[in-house]
Parts: sequence; structure tokens; C-alpha cells
Amino acid sequence: MIILRFLILTIFTISLTFAHEADEARLEFWKEYYNPKVEANRSNLPSIDIELIQNKPFYQLKTNVQNFTFSPENDMKNNNPSQGYGKLFINGEYISRIYSPYYFIRALPIGNNEIKVILSNNMDHDISYNGKIISDTINFQFPTYTFSEARNRSYNTMIQCEFSDEGQKLVRQLAEKNMLISESSSHLQCRFDARNDILGPFVKKMTRLQRYYHQVTLEALKKRIKLWKKFENGEIKLSYARKQNELIENEIDILMENKLKQLNAAKK
Repeated sequence: MIILRFLILTIFTISLTFAHEADEARLEFWKEYYNPKVEANRSNLPSIDIELIQNKPFYQLKTNVQNFTFSPENDMKNNNPSQGYGKLFINGEYISRIYSPYYFIRALPIGNNEIKVILSNNMDHDISYNGKIISDTINFQFPTYTFSEARNRSYNTMIQCEFSDEGQKLVRQLAEKNMLISESSSHLQCRFDARNDILGPFVKKMTRLQRYYHQVTLEALKKRIKLWKKFENGEIKLSYARKQNELIENEIDILMENKLKQLNAAKK
């Protein structure tokens, strides 16, 4: 009886081993099937080097290649390993084909990002040498500062909206009209950008109350920018603009008070 159990256990173990090996073989087969490779010649070996260039608030991915030509006009026409396109992946997710040295990236996910470009020929075969795919990878932390640093940076930028040389020049110009700098659409736009561009990427890290205040403040700034532009264009009088501006600012306090009551009621 013991011998029989031992034989059954041995057969079962061997079956699992073969099944595991078969699964790995199938996996390798389908990887090759969906991501076929073409071997490059050593004498004319393609190479790739990528770099990320910040063009605030966006990015340009620069792809430098040697012994390789971007050729969208030859798509699906030949299997030449020295021409084709780049495959862009961000954090393992396919993004786009690259057919030129520069590729525009509007936004990156918060955190450490892996950016990878694989060279591929016109028949959609990844180019390799000695079985290794020719590619380049860089890692980029976005933003380059933490949420705590972002709040300080946003505050300091808003201060500069008024106390920079340009801000002080605007203060003097408005003072001659008995107006405040907060009654200028350009100043309000500066404050909007300081909050939206710097704190915006960290919305998911905010508490519910912080996120709500962030959104309410941005909406109020949008309304105030629109309002003071109308005044600057001569569409409304100063007295009316000031009255409407006061209503918009007071609305922030009302909305925040109501939100706080809502959150406290949800805790009970």
C-alpha cells in the first residue's frame, strides 16, 4: 500500500514538472509569436539612446539612433533591421510608435516612471542582436518634488506673483488707479497657474477637504479672471466688478463651511 502511494505521488510530481515546463514553453512560443524578432547585422548594428527634455509644463522625449532610419513610408513593406520605428512604453504600457527624433509627452504619472523605447522594423519585428532586443530605458521621477515641497513651492510662487519685479510694477500701475493687485486678471492668472500647475499633479495625495478646497479655489480664480478681464476690456464698471468679486470670494467660505458640515455628518 505504501509503495503504491509512493508511485502515485512520484507520477503526480513528474506530471506537474512536465506541465510546468510545457506552460513555460507555450509562454515563450506566444511571446515570440506576438513579439517576433529580427536579428541585426554586426557590421551595421543599430543603437538607440533616449533622453527626456522638460519643456514646462510638458516634456519632449528625444530619441537618438545610429545605423537606423525612421521610415513610416515603408510600413509593412520590408524586413530590413536598419529601418522602421520606435515603440514607446511607459511603465510597461505601450503608448505609441515613434517616427521622429522628438515625441511630445503631455503628462506623466506621479511617481517613478520607467520610459522605454524598443527599435522595431517595418514588419513590426523587434530588432535584436544575439537574441537581445535593442532598446533604451530611462527612469524619471514626476514631479521632482514631494507634495509637501509642492505646497511650499506653490505658496512661494504665488508670493512672487506680487513681489517679483514684474509684480511690483503692476502694483504701482494699479495704485495710480486706486486699485489693488488682486483686481488684475494677469495677477490672478499667475496665482491660478501657481496652484494648478504645481499642486495639480498631487490631487490624489490630498485629503478630501484639501482636494475640495483646491478645486473650489481654482474655480473661483477662473471666475475672477473672467470678471476682471471684462472690466479691463471696458465691458463693466469698477464698482460692479468689485461687488461681483466680493461675492465670488465669499462663496468660497460658504462652500467650504458646507463641505465641512457634510464630512462631519458622515462621521456620525
